[in-house]
Amino acid sequence: MPPASHPRADPRPHADRRPPAEPSRLLTAFAVPGIGRVRPGTDLGREIGGAITASGLDLKDGDVLVVASKVVAKAEGSVATARTRADVEQLVDAHTHHTVARRRYGSGVTVSVVRTRSGTVQAAAGLDQSNTDADTDVILHPRDPDASAAALLASLTERFQVRLGIIVSDSTSRPWRVGVFDFALGCAGIDPLDSQRGLPDDSGRTQQITVRAVADSITQAADLVKGAARGRPVAIVRGVGEVLTRRDTATAAGSGAAALTRPLEDDWFRTGHVEAAWNALGVDPADPALTPPSGDGADDILTRTTRALAVARAGDPRTPGQAGWRLSVTGSGSSIRIRPRPGFAPSEVSGHPLVEAAVGLGALVERIATSLAAEDLRCDTAWLWDDTGAPGGADIRIELDLMTRS
Repeated sequence: MPPASHPRADPRPHADRRPPAEPSRLLTAFAVPGIGRVRPGTDLGREIGGAITASGLDLKDGDVLVVASKVVAKAEGSVATARTRADVEQLVDAHTHHTVARRRYGSGVTVSVVRTRSGTVQAAAGLDQSNTDADTDVILHPRDPDASAAALLASLTERFQVRLGIIVSDSTSRPWRVGVFDFALGCAGIDPLDSQRGLPDDSGRTQQITVRAVADSITQAADLVKGAARGRPVAIVRGVGEVLTRRDTATAAGSGAAALTRPLEDDWFRTGHVEAAWNALGVDPADPALTPPSGDGADDILTRTTRALAVARAGDPRTPGQAGWRLSVTGSGSSIRIRPRPGFAPSEVSGHPLVEAAVGLGALVERIATSLAAEDLRCDTAWLWDDTGAPGGADIRIELDLMTRS
């Protein structure tokens, strides 16, 4: 009788005996050609639906349409007129919650990055003057981007009888990276965030903080094929059907892109480093009387030092005696000289004049050091004393901050 057969041992190392791999996923994005010129009053859902049909394309369950906010705003009549740069700045101010950063460029243009009233952070509050019908037109944000997305969802769902998602897209810059990118300004029919909290990672560890901004990722994929400047402001992204909400919650409150906006209390970068220092000194960074720093690094040390002194002198001083000192820039901006102001009379609420002078001088030097730090400059201070023991002033030596050295 032959011996009992035994299963042959797998000659492969244990590490190579893996479970079968999941099938590869496929994501496709294609622009919709044939979108006509959009003007105030255009039925955008009908225009997009007609272009999809005329081009031989179709919509399927799980598709996500990404539509440029510019055409949405045009269709809704969210267009203003600005004949001068001052008109543009007034529009920016009207759509600004607060200024994040303001920089001046060699061309003479000042650019403001602001938090808009809807919570997004964008240059010029997201206002756009490109590809407009007239040179004086300025395209604003849609009044309610999530509601605009919901209206398009209803129109296109009724026409094509499929489950869809809609994203209204816009572009912005990134604080740590060069270049602009598209993001979801409004959306409907999709869950814009995919929380991984509580799920295991590839190593089996429970994830604690990961939340994926899937609406932004889909928007960026669509941006590779669409473009308002190329006459293709709409794209279809296929292969992301798992992000669609259930049919009964597709237009529910809270399912829009507003969920992607970080609350102000969680925003670590609500202002730029210059603006943060100016705010601390009681100076309004949006004050048109203050010249903002150069955004192209063209300011020399004299310009930066002079601006720092103007900022140090602006605002309301919190201690008495600061006005009793005269400031002057020497050494082509490399040093600041502080000396008593002739004929200065101490305030009526002060204590001893020498105490007021010393307190005022110390506070003024700290304000100067803070405003210099906002210019990426650091300083060393040499204190001067009279033979009587009274403060005689200070000499501040300035050098480039080590962080800016090449």
